[in-house]
Formats: sequence, C-alpha cells, structure tokens
Amino acid sequence: MKYSFKKGKIIIWLVIIFSIVVLTCLTIPYFFLKNREPETDIPLTPNIEAIVEEIKASQSAPLVYESTKLKGIVSLVYEENARYKSFIIDTKTGQEIEFPSLIKTEQQEAFHNKEIELLNLKYPEFIVNTIINNNPTRFYYVKDNEIIIYYYDLELPYNMTEQISLKINYNEIKNMLLYTPIYDLEYQNENAYDFSSNKKSVALTFDDGPTKKYNHYFLEALARNKAHATFFMVGNMMQGCPECVKNTYDSGNEIGSHSYEHMNLKTHSIASFQTSLQKVEDIYTALTGAQIKLVRPPYGAYNKTNLENINTPLILWNLDTEDWRYHDVNHIVEYIKNNVSDGSIILMHELYETSYQALDEILPWLYANGYNVVSISELAKLKNKPLEANHAYYNFK
Repeated sequence: MKYSFKKGKIIIWLVIIFSIVVLTCLTIPYFFLKNREPETDIPLTPNIEAIVEEIKASQSAPLVYESTKLKGIVSLVYEENARYKSFIIDTKTGQEIEFPSLIKTEQQEAFHNKEIELLNLKYPEFIVNTIINNNPTRFYYVKDNEIIIYYYDLELPYNMTEQISLKINYNEIKNMLLYTPIYDLEYQNENAYDFSSNKKSVALTFDDGPTKKYNHYFLEALARNKAHATFFMVGNMMQGCPECVKNTYDSGNEIGSHSYEHMNLKTHSIASFQTSLQKVEDIYTALTGAQIKLVRPPYGAYNKTNLENINTPLILWNLDTEDWRYHDVNHIVEYIKNNVSDGSIILMHELYETSYQALDEILPWLYANGYNVVSISELAKLKNKPLEANHAYYNFK
C-alpha cells in the first residue's frame, strides 16, 4: 500500500509539472507578441505590391507619376489621349477608391470652399463662374505634397482652349484628409498676378482721372479679370478724389502723372511743366508714400527739348480706342480685338461709363486669347526692357 501511494503521488506531481510547462510555453509567446511593437515597414495589406503590379501590367498608357511617400494610399497616374487617369489604392483594404472618398465627411464643404478660394486667386471671375455653374469632370492628380485638379469637359467662352487646372498644397487642407501626405515647409499658391513672360502681354492705360463717379468701377472690372493697368492722373482731379488715388494704389495698379492741370507740354515752358509735375508728385507722395515714376504728356504732345529736360520716361501709346469720341462699347471692343498685338500700349480714359463697360467684354477676350493685361512697368519688365528717363515709349514690341 505504501508503494502504491508513493507511486500515485509521483504521478500527480508529474501531471502538475507537465501542466506548468505547457502553460508556460503557451503564455510566453503570447506575452512577447502582445508587447511587440508593430513593424512599420510591413504593408497593412500584404498583397498591395501585387495589386499595384497587376494595375501596371494592365495599362498600355505611360505611367507619369507614382506616389512614394503617402501613408494610407498608393496613387498611380497615367496619361492617355491628352487626359490623365489615375488609380488610387487604399492600403488597408487593397480596394481602388476615388479621391473624394478620402476627404473627411465633415470636411467636404470646407474642401469645396478652399477649392473656390484658390480658383479665385488663380483665374478671372468668368472662368471661376463657368466652373461653378457647369460642374465639369474633375480629375484629381494625387501627389506626395499636393493634389492637382484638372477640369475636363468644360465649355469655356471665347473659344478658349487653355487647360484649366488648380494646384492645392496639402498645407491648405490640413486635417481634411483620411490619409497622411507630405507637408512642404514652404510653398506658393498659384496667383493670376504672377504674370508669365511666356504669354503675350499688353499694357492698358487710363487718362484724365481720377473720378469719384467711375474710378471704383474701373478697379472692380480689372480685379474681376485679374488685370492691371496704369492710370495717368491729373493733379487737380487727384485733389478732388484722394480716396481714388489710394484705392488705385492699394489695388496693385500703377499711377503715373498727367500733369496737374492737363498742360500741353509743347506750348509751355519746361520750367512750368516741371512745376506742374512736382505738384502731382507732392499730392501722390502725401497720399501713398511712393513716388511717381512715369509721365504721359497730355494730348501726346512733346518735342525733343521737352524729352531731354524731363527726368522721367514719357509713355505714349500705339492703340487709341478714341473712347472719348465715340462713347460706344462695341467700338472700343472691336477696335482692340482687330488691332491688339503683343507689346501694345492701349489708350483709354477714366471719364466715361462706356469705357469701363467695355472692360467686361474685352478683358475676358484678351485673357482667353493668351494675353496678360498689365501696367506699363509690368509690361516693360515682362519684355525685359528697362524704362529710362529722357525716352519716349509707344509700345514694347
């Protein structure tokens, strides 16, 4: 009996020890697996690489972009028949998705508002309104540090053929997305006033103002169409509307002198004309803190002696709309359409309702036909032609 009891006791201990060993073997791996840091370089979906390779193999069009740093998605962009197409793969599910689904639901309206805000920065109002009203096909070119929206099937006015697109840097839409992009430390939004030297350019000029009645209409028309102009102002008119001078200056447009009292340079002494110019200078500097850099002689009248004794560039023109004579919107528009060319200086006046009304027809047409509409100084810079004192400029061809 003693032997049997001892034998049974040994068996019980063996069972206990075996159980402890089994439990230990099961528990230790679980403990280490539970507390192990996940490997960040392992894809969330093991077959993402295979999915991407399968897409690449199925495409005959050239691959123009492949994301390398985005967290949460893979983006492939192809170009075919002058249009882009893309594949966006969710790395969590391996499913192909559309870009709008990557915007947080509660941020959809904010993203739309940001798109419109940046469109208004880049394009004239007539293009932005066309996009809003027509709701064209949008293609989203998803890159590591930005997205580019291309607007396809957009019926633009004036037979315009420019491809309309918009870059949105990810810094502009932080916290709106369901994936993690790359944020640039510095970036520059697209701005219509960054005039391109690769486009044709013309300078628009307005004489004889400013007028309290019409000045703001001219400035608004220019702003709507992302254009600049040079206003050659008369000193006594500036005194009558100082806010016009400040508003014109603050809007990014240029102000030149047209003498204090619209003086004919050829029929007055150099001294009297210089006195007249100085009075304009004093008014302008008091209002803006800046200095007059350009002069337009009233009536376009000057001679060699005048030119040699005025220490400022004289700005004339090569296109005269004669808006003062005809007071006709259609005449102004058709004259510019039929005569404008790269480097032209266009003469108009700030005194007439028909002149600013013509702007909303001719400025979109000029933009659609590939023109920057700029101030005199901007035109000279775009054409790489320094403005020099004692020189007269009729155009910048």
